[in-house]
Amino acid sequence: MDETIVHAYGVVAADEPVNQFPPGIAEATVSVFGVGRLAAVVSLLPVEGFGSADWERNATNVAWLERVARQHHAVLDHVAATTAVVPLRLPSLYRNLESLANTLNVATERLQRDLRRIEGKVEWAVKVYRITEPQSPTVSAASSSGRDYLRARSRDLSARSDAQAQLGARVREIHEALGQISAEYARNQPQDAVLSGRRDRMLLNGAYLISRADQARFLDLVREMADNSSTKGLSVEVSGPWPAYNFTGDTEATTEALP
Repeated sequence: MDETIVHAYGVVAADEPVNQFPPGIAEATVSVFGVGRLAAVVSLLPVEGFGSADWERNATNVAWLERVARQHHAVLDHVAATTAVVPLRLPSLYRNLESLANTLNVATERLQRDLRRIEGKVEWAVKVYRITEPQSPTVSAASSSGRDYLRARSRDLSARSDAQAQLGARVREIHEALGQISAEYARNQPQDAVLSGRRDRMLLNGAYLISRADQARFLDLVREMADNSSTKGLSVEVSGPWPAYNFTGDTEATTEALP
């Protein structure tokens, strides 16, 4: 029985020099495995602890998953700092290098297309939160009849609806303005509080593919949007640069029937 399995972090062009990697998952050594015009960034991991049964067993172990995800991302982040890389989903496991080579050969055309798509670009994330929630409808205590109550309640609900519409328009304005600087941009499903780490409701979870040359202009615009939104009950946060997680198509990871 094999004692190690191959974990692939991402794929780069074979002629792109990448070296001096940080430690990978479980502090494993990271190296480059070339296959034709492509190269995979890989580590050999022990089957004991990282086989398919271990991933299934740890599927709800948040601490374990966070640690592994951070190590996986650290390698991708290092590569993305200097060259285009197609990130692979976690986990991307193969029995051996031959199995990985077969997968890359089959997917060569798609992976090369993705690399051309993100060449010279990085991903930035912008999240917009609502920091003031609408108040519950209030009705004057002086209402003397059911009709007065209903009219007052209708006015309050209408005011809330108008406020929400204005916030929605502002969020769309932010997303579209940032998109004008982007090569591509996407609006993802807002995260809940467990994932975002904030109690405030997320209204925008945007991803933006930015030319490296345009990053300063993009960040200046984000800061301007944040300043203009702070008085409108919105908080704007930016993070990055990231590997192009949102702009590399349906990057399939392979988790084989491992021991």
